[in-house]
Amino acid sequence: MTVRRWELGQGPRRRAVPGGPIAEVVVGADQDAGVGVVDVTVPAGAAMPEHAHGNSTTLLLPREGRLRLIESKSGAVTELGPGAVATIPVGLHVRLENPGESEARMLVVLTPPDFAASVAAWPEAT
Repeated sequence: MTVRRWELGQGPRRRAVPGGPIAEVVVGADQDAGVGVVDVTVPAGAAMPEHAHGNSTTLLLPREGRLRLIESKSGAVTELGPGAVATIPVGLHVRLENPGESEARMLVVLTPPDFAASVAAWPEAT
């Protein structure tokens, strides 16, 4: 057992929906790390439609800009910015949007890392 190190900006950038967030899988399910890490950039005014993260519990760590997380069933809104941390439990459907005028960036930590494998299958962003 040893410390392992990864760097942002080394992998392909992927996009699930046209004009939506761009994601880079930094640590994936195939790396036997026990967690997945995805670096996500949300363009100004862009959104990720309603979705869940499979059997992964999700931790959001905003790094730049402002994000809004909306719970699909209740409509509850959580505002996020640098210094905030939010968790999304397994099975909760959410929508993510950037209401700001500049891009927003966050790290997404997934455990188990299974949802990172889904992101790795998204089409490459152009």
